[in-house]
Amino acid sequence: MCTIALAVASGIASAGAGIMEQNRAHRAQVDAVNRSNAQARQKYLNDIQISSFNDRQKGEVFTQQLQADALARTQLAKQLEINQIEQNRASESAQQELREKVTESMFQSQENLAKQIQAQGTVLASGMASGQSLLLQLDDAERQIGYKNAQLNASIFDATRAYGLKQFGVDLDRYSADSRAINSVQSTAVAPVASFKSIKPIMQDPPSKPSILGPLHKGFSTGVGTYAGLKAAQ
Repeated sequence: MCTIALAVASGIASAGAGIMEQNRAHRAQVDAVNRSNAQARQKYLNDIQISSFNDRQKGEVFTQQLQADALARTQLAKQLEINQIEQNRASESAQQELREKVTESMFQSQENLAKQIQAQGTVLASGMASGQSLLLQLDDAERQIGYKNAQLNASIFDATRAYGLKQFGVDLDRYSADSRAINSVQSTAVAPVASFKSIKPIMQDPPSKPSILGPLHKGFSTGVGTYAGLKAAQ
């Protein structure tokens, strides 16, 4: 009877120890899986926060670039307006010079005409007998006036030609100024690319609770072995 009790006790102790060891190992596996899942989940959340922060930074930089481009375009428009004003001023100045030259020539032409009439009147009033001498005197007065008028016409032609050259220079200056202003504006805005979406981790399933059949079978075998050993020793 004592032998059987010892064998049973030995089997129960072995089975209990096996079950405890099995449960300890199971808890360790569950803890390991939980830690791995927690780390994966935390990394996923961290990746989302980092991506969100990076995208906000990109958006802020892009906004600043757009503002800088808008300011540059505003300044360009103002500069082009200034260039237009300067072109108009220079053109008006060149036109005024031409108008003054034409006006001066017109007055000079009128003065020459008056002198021609006066000279012809002086010749006619001199009492010179009509004939070749009188005609020569009149022709000479008309020839001198014609020469002066030719000088005036040449002067107007030269002034008109000079005006054309000045206007060409004014237009060229405007084109150069506009080109420099336009070329000085460089767009810096580059549309940002969003970060890749963080991949949601696949959580590991915890291990199933182990069956107690293994430890019980081992306990039974231990009990049987103990019983057999005790019987053999008697």
